[in-house]
Amino acid sequence: MNQREIRLGKIVGVFSDVHGNLRTLNRALERCAADGVEQIALLGDLFDRHEQADACVAPFAVAGWDVIGVYGNHERETALAAAAGEIDLAEATIALLSRLQEEVIIGDTRLTHEVEHWGPGHHDLMARLLGRVHLGHAHDAGDQSRLTFTGHTHFRQLRDERGTHDIARGSATLDPARRYLINPGALTIGQYVVWNRENDVVQFRQVEW
Repeated sequence: MNQREIRLGKIVGVFSDVHGNLRTLNRALERCAADGVEQIALLGDLFDRHEQADACVAPFAVAGWDVIGVYGNHERETALAAAAGEIDLAEATIALLSRLQEEVIIGDTRLTHEVEHWGPGHHDLMARLLGRVHLGHAHDAGDQSRLTFTGHTHFRQLRDERGTHDIARGSATLDPARRYLINPGALTIGQYVVWNRENDVVQFRQVEW
C-alpha cells in the first residue's frame, strides 16, 4: 500500500506483541468495538509462527477492521516465506501482511516495532542520563514525530522529553507541545492502548488473559 493512502482514524486501538494469543486478541477487539474504535494499528509480532498467521488475521478480516501497521520479525519472515512460495496463506492473511510496512509515518505520528527513543540522543533526557546508544534506524536522527508508538519490549510506558509518566490512572491527556514515546505493552498478556485523536487522550487498557 502506498503510504499516501494510509490515514488515521479518530479513535485508534494500538496492539503490539500478540504472539498468537487469540483469546486476548478477540477480547481486545470486542472491547475496541464497544468503545467505538475505528481502526487498529499493529506494532508487530501478531503471531510467532506462520502456522498461527491465518487464525490471528481472521478476527480482523471477519469483522472488517481497518488495519494499518508495521512488521515485527515474525510477520516479516512469514511474508517472505509466502512470497517465495514456501508456505500457503489465506487470502485475508496475505492482504493484511501486504498492508504492513517497516515503519509508518503519518503526519506527526510514527508507528514502529522497536525503538528505544526518538530523535537524536540529546533530545531524550533519559537516554542522555543513562548514556544509551541509539538503537533505532539510521534515519531516526532526523525524526521529528510528536508521537512515536513502539512495541517489542512488552513494557508499557508513556514518556516525553522530561521522563516517564505515571500511567497508574490508566489514561493521559497529551500535551501538544511535547513529544511522546508510547508503548502499549503486550497484548499477549492483555495490554493495549486506545488513542482518541479528537481529544488527544491515550488510555492504557487491560483484558483478561
